[in-house]
Amino acid sequence: MSAIQASDYSPTIKKRALSRKLVELREQCGMTTSQVCKRLQWSPSKLNYIEKAKWVEPKSDSVTDLCELYGVSAADTEALIKLTREARQRGWWRKYNDVFRDDFVGLEAGASEILTFETTLIPGLLQAPGYIATVTRIAGIQDDSEVKRHVDARLQRQEIITRKSAPCRLHALIDENALARIKDPAIRAEQIGHLIDASTSPNVKVQVLRFTSGLYAGTSEPFAYLKFSDVLERDIVYLETTVDDRMLEEDDELQRYRTRFGQLCGAAQDAAATSAYLATMIE
Repeated sequence: MSAIQASDYSPTIKKRALSRKLVELREQCGMTTSQVCKRLQWSPSKLNYIEKAKWVEPKSDSVTDLCELYGVSAADTEALIKLTREARQRGWWRKYNDVFRDDFVGLEAGASEILTFETTLIPGLLQAPGYIATVTRIAGIQDDSEVKRHVDARLQRQEIITRKSAPCRLHALIDENALARIKDPAIRAEQIGHLIDASTSPNVKVQVLRFTSGLYAGTSEPFAYLKFSDVLERDIVYLETTVDDRMLEEDDELQRYRTRFGQLCGAAQDAAATSAYLATMIE
C-alpha cells in the first residue's frame, strides 16, 4: 500500500485520502464492489459512499471490516484507523453548516494553490467585510446577527492565505463586471482597497479582465481550481451552479480547465497593471 501522506491536511482531505486508500486496496486484491458487498453483506450504496468519500463521519468498524477482507497487515490497518479518526474530526467550518453548504471549504483549507475565475462576484478569499455583508443581504438574509455570522465565517475562511505557516497561494482572475456591480461608494472603496492590499502579498496574484479588452475565450461559468502539495492527491475543479455544485477530477477535465485558465490569464491585465488600475478606482 502506498504511503499515507495526509497528516497535514484538513479532515476533508484526510477523508478523501482514506477513501482513495480503500479503493486502492480493493483493486490490489482483485475484488469488485459487488463481491465486497456480498462478502460483508453491505448495500451497494454504503460501499459507494465510502469509496467516493461521501460518508459524513468515517467509521472505524467499517474500515476494519474492509482491511480484514482485503488482507491488510496489522501495521497498515492501524495507520488507516488512525487516518479514520483524524478524518472524523470537525473542521472549524462545521459550526457554520448554515453558511457553507458543502465540503468545498474543507477541500480549500487543504489546498496548496488555488486558481480562481469570477465574472460577477469578488472571489470569496478576497472579499472585504462590507462586501460580504452586502452580498449576504442580497441573498435574502436580513437579520443583523445572521449577517455577522456569515461575515465572521467567510473572514475565517480567508485565513488560509494569511496564515504564517505555508499560506495557500492564490491566483485570482476577476472580470471587471464584478467591480462595476459594487454601487455603494464606501463598500466599493473598502473592497478595492482590500484587493490592492491582498495583492501585495507574495502568495497572492490578482488580475482583472477589463471591459476595454473586449471579448475573451471561455466567457462562461466561474470556477476554482485546487492544487495540493501531496502528489498523490488529485487536483479538483469546483463549479458552483444554481442547481448543484460539481467537483471535477478526471485528467481530461483538469487539463481543459488548466488550459482555460491560461487563456484567461493572457486576456487579463498583468498583476502590476491591475494594481495600478485598481488604485485609480479609489482615488
